[in-house]
Amino acid sequence: MKGVADLRERILVTGAAGLVGTHITPLLREHFALRLLDIQPMTPEGDDEVVQGDIRDLTTMRKACEGVTAVVHLAAVPTEEDFVTRLMPMNLLGTYITFEAARQAGVRKVVFASTCQTILNYPPDVWVTPEMPVRPITVYACTKVFGEALARYYADQFGMSMICLRIGWFQPYDSELLRKEPAMLTMWCSPRDLAQLVIKAIHSDVAFAIFFAVSNNPKRHWDISNAQQWLGYEPKDNAADYFVGEGA
Repeated sequence: MKGVADLRERILVTGAAGLVGTHITPLLREHFALRLLDIQPMTPEGDDEVVQGDIRDLTTMRKACEGVTAVVHLAAVPTEEDFVTRLMPMNLLGTYITFEAARQAGVRKVVFASTCQTILNYPPDVWVTPEMPVRPITVYACTKVFGEALARYYADQFGMSMICLRIGWFQPYDSELLRKEPAMLTMWCSPRDLAQLVIKAIHSDVAFAIFFAVSNNPKRHWDISNAQQWLGYEPKDNAADYFVGEGA
C-alpha cells in the first residue's frame, strides 16, 4: 500500500537553500512533496527528499528530475559577480542544464525564476507590461533574459510548459530593508505572493508566459494583469503595511 508521501505530487526546487528558496519552501510544502536541490547541505522536513548537487552537472540534474511533475528553478548567482567565472557557468550553463535535464526526464512544467531587473532601465513613471522589450539594468539581469529566451525555445521546440516569473525585490516579512527602503513600496515581492504564483503556475495549463512577481504595493508600476487573468493571481501583501520610513 502506498503511503501518504507517495500520493503527493512531487516537485523539484533548485537553489532551495538560498534566500528565496528558504522562505518559500515551507509554503510550497503545504501543496507538494518537495525534492530540494542545492550545492549546500540541507535538512529534510516531512516527506522532503534532499539532493546535494550542482546544477551544472547534467547527470545529477537528470537524476534529480526523475519522477517529478515540475521543476522550480531558483538556483542562480543573484548579484553582479564576475561574468566568466560566476554568472556564465551558473546562470547560463546551469539554466540550460536544468531545462535540458527536465526535458530528458520527461518533466512537462518548469517555473523559471527571472528578475524584474530585466526591465528596470525603463523610467519610473512608465507603466511596464511583460510584452515590452527588455531593458536590463545589470549583467546579472542579462543572464536572466537568456533564461527567458531559453524557456521560450523549450516551450516552442519541445512542447513544455515554461513559466518565467520576473521576481521583484524579494524580502522576508522581518526584513529591515522592507521596513526602511522606499523602493520596497514599488518592488517588493513577499514570500506568500511568490509562493502563490509558483503554485498557480504549476497547476496552470499555460504553455509559455512571463509574469511579474510583485506584491500589491502602492507604487507598483508593473502590469500583473496577465497573471491575474491566466493564473488567478491575487497578491495578498502590500509593502506599505510594513514600511515605517528611512532611519526608523
